[in-house]
Amino acid sequence: MEHLRYSGQFLSHENIVWRVDIYQEADEPFASIGVLRFPADSPLVIEWAHTDKEEVICGSTASLTIVSPGDRTYEDLYIILPGSIRLEVLRNGLLYWSGALDPEFYEEPYSAFDEYEVKLTFSDFGILDRLKYDLTGTRTLENILQYALRRSKIQYGELNQDYLSTYLEEGGTRATLDEISVRSDNFYDEDGEACTLYEVIEGMLQPLALRLIQKNGKIWVYDLNGLYLSAQVRNIVWTSDDQKMGVDKVINNVRVTFSPYSNAKLIDRDIDYTDEYSEDKTNLTSDKPIDGEYYSYYIDYADDHKIDDTWDYSLLSFTIFLSNEGTGLAEKYAAASYFHIQPLLGGAEASGVAFSFYTGGHGGLTTGWPKRKLNLQTSKQETVLMKTHRVFVPALETADQKKFYIRLSMEMLIDARYNPFTEPNDANEKKNYDSMKGKFNFVMVPATVTLYDEEGNALMHYSNKEIAESSDKMGSLAYTKGKWLPGKATYGSCWLEWYDPEDRRYSSGVLGWKKNRQCIGLTHNDLFDSFKKMKEGEYIPYPEKGGYLEVCIYVGIWVTEWTKKTNTVVGDEWYKKIRWMLYKTPKIEVVRGNTVYSDAESGNIEYTGLINEAAKDGVKLDTICGTMEDICPTAKGVICQSANKLQIMKLARAGRTTQAEQLLIGTMYSQFAERKTQLVGTTGILADDLSVYTEKCQTGKRLICLSDTQNVISDESELEIVEFRPDEYTSDNK
Repeated sequence: MEHLRYSGQFLSHENIVWRVDIYQEADEPFASIGVLRFPADSPLVIEWAHTDKEEVICGSTASLTIVSPGDRTYEDLYIILPGSIRLEVLRNGLLYWSGALDPEFYEEPYSAFDEYEVKLTFSDFGILDRLKYDLTGTRTLENILQYALRRSKIQYGELNQDYLSTYLEEGGTRATLDEISVRSDNFYDEDGEACTLYEVIEGMLQPLALRLIQKNGKIWVYDLNGLYLSAQVRNIVWTSDDQKMGVDKVINNVRVTFSPYSNAKLIDRDIDYTDEYSEDKTNLTSDKPIDGEYYSYYIDYADDHKIDDTWDYSLLSFTIFLSNEGTGLAEKYAAASYFHIQPLLGGAEASGVAFSFYTGGHGGLTTGWPKRKLNLQTSKQETVLMKTHRVFVPALETADQKKFYIRLSMEMLIDARYNPFTEPNDANEKKNYDSMKGKFNFVMVPATVTLYDEEGNALMHYSNKEIAESSDKMGSLAYTKGKWLPGKATYGSCWLEWYDPEDRRYSSGVLGWKKNRQCIGLTHNDLFDSFKKMKEGEYIPYPEKGGYLEVCIYVGIWVTEWTKKTNTVVGDEWYKKIRWMLYKTPKIEVVRGNTVYSDAESGNIEYTGLINEAAKDGVKLDTICGTMEDICPTAKGVICQSANKLQIMKLARAGRTTQAEQLLIGTMYSQFAERKTQLVGTTGILADDLSVYTEKCQTGKRLICLSDTQNVISDESELEIVEFRPDEYTSDNK
């Protein structure tokens, strides 16, 4: 908890009572509150450093100078944990400024024993750069900002949004921070590393042309257009003769690059096998080594690899390692194991979940030397072998849903060969291999696909049960699409299917690592050539609602011969002949409904605008949140409406409706297309709410404060104000 540690107050030259309170995190209240003493000349200076009009976060610092009554009295305040020490500044009893101690800097005189001055530096928004984002789900901008402010420990009276002039649509709802939402996964990189809160706040406000500032005990979020049109106007009165006039910058062009962070592959990671494996570890027996569990395999077990009855023990193809240590799934059947295949002189590297397999050595199944591992036969068909983490699928308008599919695919190794990576022969179970190839014409694996809301309630599930049980479907996607049904999935509602699209009569879709194809049931009808050429996977229509998608794979495989048309679970006779039952993790992708079912992705989007061709330099802005002209359900960075979670395509401001980035360029045009007056000088403290200013010699102009250094004991501000304009557009700028 936070408790008051030190407090003190002083009078300014204008008899304003300034009080400073220092709070510190502690388990219990402090036995006594230390009294702060201040030097007479400059005990407290609050500074808003210069920020250009296109910058988002207008941070400030408070430099507090106090007199140390003894040696190193305040040294313990500088602990490394950010946010542990907080300052509140009160002006005539009302909250004026709040911020946290910067723990990176501490300095005091070392030669003096007592009565020396110590300077403490506090920052309001600076601490956000040291705090990581850790939220999940889709959040409103208001929720994220309030969360960031809580973590920064800033105290404030209100979050003021009166000067927001952007609308969700022309004449519609004002785009306040609660009306716009963003996805939390946009703020984590591919390795799960989170952005800082500073990066998040800047990223979500910049495309909307918003600025953030602490002023008079309040947090203000505003845009320049709204500030110009609606804020209170105050006249600047100079209190010194140090005023100077200059001009603000003029820019040549603006280039806004929006990185939508789009990836069609919602889940595309194999198991991260976290236990140890190595090319140095080999094991040709069925016994478990003392340093783990792993089994090695020859190229095959032919006697050709002997010389004078001595086996070539170095002719090793690969080693399979087993462990309960691995990541990549939300859940795994406890009796199954994670596996990793390490290539040696052959094989192919792979990781996943092992359901069952035989050990290596040299010998066929009839010899009895190979031993079955993970003999996981279970009478409970509803046993879940593995469950994916839930991934977000955004809501789309009804017309847009028809443009996309969710493709679900899984690689599975069902094989009779001793070594599934080499050609079948008499020493590589050719007889069983050929028999399986001829009889395993249709192979099905039970699965469920469920869509949940943020609270974990099942919204709907995908069902292709009718397709899987049919025997007369036409061979194209149009006739083999499943459908979404309300509520949670049940066992048997979805099936993944393996078959050879070129030959379902005499061939098989398994043997070696193979992916499932679109479920066609047990149809004997011909398949369209275009259907045969489709990339593997089950093509699921885009759901009617947005939510979190979860896939479960169940134990067991169902096999049907072409001639029988009866889908039955693999019997014991065949189960004994199957040497390998290995699974990789399911993959979930969003693809477009075009001829080639291309990945539904978007690269960086660039918006440009000419501001003043006579100027020298341009401005480049890189944004991580924003809008785009096309619908893209995989773009994590696009903003959406909070009410329905639909992607926002356009916004409206100052009579113009277009992408947020184009509106931002328009704001930049309004501010930097021509020279604007800049004034610096000394005036009385600007202690009121966020305002716009006028100056008697600048007739008809409104000015915004870009920097302000307040020496509170002298009641003076050294400030920089600059002319600004509302959003204005020319025909060239539209």
